[in-house]
Amino acid sequence: MRSFTVLALGFAFACGGDDVSAQDGTAEGGATTHDGSGSSGGSGSTGASASATGASMGSTAADTTAASSDGGAIFDVGVNETGTTGALDCCGPADFSYIWIANSTQSTVSKINTRTMVEEGRYLTRATLGNPSRTSVTVDGRAVAVANRFGGVVKIYARSEDCTGGNTSTGAADIKPWGTDDCVAWYTDFPEATSQRPVAWTTGVLDDATCEWKDQKLWTAEGRGGTPDSGMCSANSVWVHRLDGETGVVEDSIELPYPCTTFGWYGGAVDSNNDLWLTRLFENTPGAVRVHFDDLTWDEAPPFYGYGITVDHNGMIWGATGVPGKWDPATSTWTTIAGSINNYGVGLAEDPTGLMWVGIVGGVQAIDVETMALGPSVMFPGETAQCKGISVDLDGYVWAVPDSQDRAYKVDTTDLSYDMFSGLQGAYTYSDMTGGAINSVACNPPAG
Repeated sequence: MRSFTVLALGFAFACGGDDVSAQDGTAEGGATTHDGSGSSGGSGSTGASASATGASMGSTAADTTAASSDGGAIFDVGVNETGTTGALDCCGPADFSYIWIANSTQSTVSKINTRTMVEEGRYLTRATLGNPSRTSVTVDGRAVAVANRFGGVVKIYARSEDCTGGNTSTGAADIKPWGTDDCVAWYTDFPEATSQRPVAWTTGVLDDATCEWKDQKLWTAEGRGGTPDSGMCSANSVWVHRLDGETGVVEDSIELPYPCTTFGWYGGAVDSNNDLWLTRLFENTPGAVRVHFDDLTWDEAPPFYGYGITVDHNGMIWGATGVPGKWDPATSTWTTIAGSINNYGVGLAEDPTGLMWVGIVGGVQAIDVETMALGPSVMFPGETAQCKGISVDLDGYVWAVPDSQDRAYKVDTTDLSYDMFSGLQGAYTYSDMTGGAINSVACNPPAG
């Protein structure tokens, strides 16, 4: 198994309702192993089609509101300034690796050791049912941020060294009451949000001497005007926020003039400049927006297949609904696979060999990021649900989370065998739930 090149830190690695201040967990989960049942080639054409959109990518001025007492300083983090060049000297094997999967119906998130397949913690994501769905892991693996679809973001530390004490969850049957788990770093409420899905960490700034990332920020976005606890919105604009990763304080907020007719912002991913890419679902033009880290201006991209979103090692922006494809920001060009796959709305993630893995009904499908040819697929016998959440862990294994089920699959792409973890509750997770995508951005930035 070929693993990611990741940052070699000795201490680190790995987006109202009923009162849930204390809950009993489900039974402890377990893992089962299966031989490979995949195919070496995908069904359908292996060709690729490209189309130029002619979309304008000029910046639009944004009004910025600083919520912090110091005015919310904005840091310029281009490739050199983020430390991505220096990061190459800090990359190496990871000491530990976790996947964080949201249990949406339980309003919790599970911390699963990707190497042992053991759930080591389960945490509430807010005081009342929040319907969490997106998780994002920091580049150093020290923490996760979880967005609740009903509003609010929580940060949780992965390892005891960072926690304030020893009172913390040890697994699914040990969910601590809200406000008592010592590994919950902070919670930031967004009281006007009726739909809050995207969440994505920036890399932060690398200290080349210590290989530690500092000044990490967290992007999130919300829609307003919907029925509380509906996960939907109806306002005439949408909002993007940037938080201090250490404190959870909202440092900057911008209002963008796009009507929120259903879910508003749907997916989010960060590129090598720490710019935030956001998708909109069922809301026509623009299909995606890029918010620049340095000045909070934004660009528009045309409608595209953007249920899930990620950034590949070439800096291309991928969407995966129906017909997966990639957007080249430099040329304003979409390239899609030819033909079709059994997919109607999923996440996606790139592995270390240059294959983009996309969820399909009952399994996962690989796509070559260069040629757009369909690669191997892996079907999970007896699985009838759409595999919604897709992530690649720090060792290069592909994880697939079926829609609203109790299980997750871990695929070895070298022989297409897989393990299954069970014990989740209404799982529904998108975004970078392992930290593999942000590590690829940091350790394998686009050339040039």
